[in-house]
Amino acid sequence: MASCSDDYTDWANPQSSAQEPAITIPGFSSSYVGDASYVVDLSASESDSVKLFSLAVPALPEGYSVENVRAELLDGNQSKQVLNGDVNGRVATAELQDAVVTSYGKRPTARPFTVHIYANATKNGEAVFVDARSFEAKVSPSAPYRIDDGYYFQYGDNNTAEFTHSSADVYDDPVFTVTVKTTEDNATWQIVSNAATNDVGLYFGPEKDGSTELSGKLVSENAGKGVLGKAGHYRITINMWERTYAIEALNFAPYIYEIGNNTSWSSTIPLAGVNYDGTYRGFAYLNGEFKFKPNPADNWTGDWEKASGDAYSGTLTENGSSNIDAPETGFYMMDVNIVSMTYNLTRINTIGLIGDATSGGWDTDTEMTYDVSEGCWTVTTSLVDGKFKFRANKGWDINWGGSTDNLTSGGSDISVSAGNYTIKLYLSCEGMNHCTMTKN
Repeated sequence: MASCSDDYTDWANPQSSAQEPAITIPGFSSSYVGDASYVVDLSASESDSVKLFSLAVPALPEGYSVENVRAELLDGNQSKQVLNGDVNGRVATAELQDAVVTSYGKRPTARPFTVHIYANATKNGEAVFVDARSFEAKVSPSAPYRIDDGYYFQYGDNNTAEFTHSSADVYDDPVFTVTVKTTEDNATWQIVSNAATNDVGLYFGPEKDGSTELSGKLVSENAGKGVLGKAGHYRITINMWERTYAIEALNFAPYIYEIGNNTSWSSTIPLAGVNYDGTYRGFAYLNGEFKFKPNPADNWTGDWEKASGDAYSGTLTENGSSNIDAPETGFYMMDVNIVSMTYNLTRINTIGLIGDATSGGWDTDTEMTYDVSEGCWTVTTSLVDGKFKFRANKGWDINWGGSTDNLTSGGSDISVSAGNYTIKLYLSCEGMNHCTMTKN
């Protein structure tokens, strides 16, 4: 190999204190392990290390050896990570996995890096810091399984419910949940991917057909059918990174009720527990003291009163003696948790229409007025062909969409044709919220 002394001649006085800037040496260079299309696929690696680059080293003066090889990885956001390497161009598989996940997440797809290789030419504990140049690389992180964007829970007699998921990438958050109600004992179940076709049945189930276990591993090859016990409400949680499932029987009622001065202490306002986890939400116009109860009938057994707090938040006690204090008269969102025995009120100061069908577009609300006698929010306004939603307090934390006869929290945009409308919005709880639109 060619001598490097023509470019670097200070071999007799190598770096021995603070590290000096790296120098380049003819013939001392690195290159990517493959061509421009090659991807280092960590899922295919079965060893503790993986080859990322090749290192060409020229003949060094007697006594010198190459040590402390490291790879600086620069991702698309210009964030840098440093990995230890060796003269064979290998880096630890786990460290490269951590680097690509830190930069891009866990999804197993080719991710670009600019890789700069540095090394030390060392003799007797003293070193020359060498720049072995940079190259472009592509790395795909390892994932134990393929994870699809959505899944369905199939149960009983041809019933299907879609799992919900966060807004994160499914590889970074592989947990999906769904709540179902079975109407028959011993309903069978399986899980199916939304990528399933007639040709590829991506079905998952327990390892043993007919299993009644409430948790365990999911398999796709020879997937069995699980069996739910008694008819009722269940929450199913799956982790598709680990391929596991957990089933929880839920014993909470679907509704609790508010009663108070606003209902003349006779009728009730429902709060819905859509997750069957003891949390409930409803909406009501409050104008005095109130409390909560487990049933709508004229039965006060098990009602919940204030234990501590004020009109807007506090703790509850069962069969107590104190009503919750009267808040400032107005329209409120009521949140109750009968597990932690707490309540919280959020004042709804405004509700408006917003969307490209309205005069304010998606920037400005067309405000509604609350009609106490009718128990609804109302407005008469002209709309154009387009879409709109309802939202509270001129923000998106509380909004409704979907179909006019069943408005849901965070629901889809509502399509409308041009015209002048009188719109009335009736809010009580999820599953009962609706509006009417009368064309004038």
